Amino acid sequence: MTPIARIRERFLDFRSRLYNLHDLAAVDDHLHPEFSSHSANVRPLLEAARSSGASHIDVRPAYKEFVKTFYTGLPDLKPVHQEVLVEDEGLMAMTQWEATHTGVFFGVPATGKALHFSTADRYRLQDGLLVEHWDVVDALEAWLALGIVVRPGAA
Repeated sequence: MTPIARIRERFLDFRSRLYNLHDLAAVDDHLHPEFSSHSANVRPLLEAARSSGASHIDVRPAYKEFVKTFYTGLPDLKPVHQEVLVEDEGLMAMTQWEATHTGVFFGVPATGKALHFSTADRYRLQDGLLVEHWDVVDALEAWLALGIVVRPGAA
């Protein structure tokens, strides 16, 4: 297996274990202890973990807490289509997700509605682990389904 194929397979293993199997140990196996994220959803949790003042903080427990919000609100969340591109020490994943909203998610009580959204995630790798993250989340259809956003002109 080529190094690029190995990186791709490790990333798909990370996603499968985390979202299909709800295996939080995947975070320890795939995220670097100094993991950082530029995501508006993830960054506040990681910054809170680092605010203790210690010189070296492992933020993986905070990342696990972030993932648990999905287990609570969208327990059947799964990536239904993933395109993963690997180049040098970087990885890009374009993903289409689907889930059923059966629990509180970002403060919204369960609706039972099917949700669909897409993400574009960019990762930097270090020592074979995910160490830095950026993302773009297209959740408009999910927010419409939940009633968080209403189309202009809708009754």
